[in-house]
Amino acid sequence: MTTTSLLSADQLRQQIRVRLAQGRLPILAGIYKTHQGTGRPCLVCRREISRTQLEHQVGGGDVVVLIAHEACYALWWEESKATRGRSQ
Repeated sequence: MTTTSLLSADQLRQQIRVRLAQGRLPILAGIYKTHQGTGRPCLVCRREISRTQLEHQVGGGDVVVLIAHEACYALWWEESKATRGRSQ
């Protein structure tokens, strides 16, 4: 998988695991909506999501909206699913 991060997919995945465990990233339950990038930073890799990329928006509780690149979202979703599986 190609990411927009300066980190490899494996390094980014490890960072996501740590941040999920520390509560610095929420465990995902699904996509709120997907659209063209807005130039805002990705919550996962912290790099800009350009207008030529897809941006995934997810609810972060109450009215908070969290955004991520398509590839970053995919890794975040997989690690969230694994975290939910371990906690059951």
